[in-house]
Amino acid sequence: MFVFTKRAKKQYLSLKPRLQKQIKQKLILLKQDQQLLNQNIKPLINMQPLTHRVRIGCYRLLLTFDKVENKFIVVKVTHRKDVYK
Repeated sequence: MFVFTKRAKKQYLSLKPRLQKQIKQKLILLKQDQQLLNQNIKPLINMQPLTHRVRIGCYRLLLTFDKVENKFIVVKVTHRKDVYK
C-alpha cells in the first residue's frame, strides 16, 4: 500500500533509528486499518503532483496516489518546518 521513491527512501534512512521505527510503525497501522488510514491521510491542495500527506510526530510524508495500482507512493519524508518549501 505504501511504496517509497528512491529519494524518499534516502531521506527516511538518513533519520535517526527511533524516528525510522516510529514511521514504520505508523505505516503498518495505516495499512492494517482502513478507518485509521482515512483519518490520518489528509489531501493537499495546489501541490501537484503531491496529493496527500501523513503526519508522524514532527515529520511529514508527502504522497501521491497511484489509481492504477491502488497504492500510495511516498515522495518526500522531511521535518514539518521544511516540508512545504
